Amino acid sequence: MQERGASLVEVVMVLGLVGVTLAFAGESFVSAAMRQHAKAVTTELAAELRAAHALAIKRRERIRVVFEPDTSKMRTELADAPQAPLRQYDYGGRGVIVEGLSGGSSVVFYPSGRAATPTTITLRNSRQERWELTVSIIGRVSIP
Repeated sequence: MQERGASLVEVVMVLGLVGVTLAFAGESFVSAAMRQHAKAVTTELAAELRAAHALAIKRRERIRVVFEPDTSKMRTELADAPQAPLRQYDYGGRGVIVEGLSGGSSVVFYPSGRAATPTTITLRNSRQERWELTVSIIGRVSIP
């Protein structure tokens, strides 16, 4: 009876190929995870803006959403009484920053549901990938 096994060189080569494959797959996995985090933050910010829009209509008051890019926070407050935040959202530590707001650092919703100015909010992750949120003049919040 003749037995055959793999030589040490063959085993090392197979392990090397498996290692290279895992290295590429790991990089791809990290990239996909970072993209997913950014999409989640974008969706959560859109939900906070929609909640502020609904709050303005329900309370029949002007509601302002203020972005603090330096601290990675966002707060919802009465436009006429900014000292008392109604809601706060902290997206720090999620690998995403607010890169820019086309309409200034805040978005104001009127009791009619309209927004004071149309705004585009640009988000960026550490890989320089960008996402946008838009608030239309009629108060519609969308992720293009």
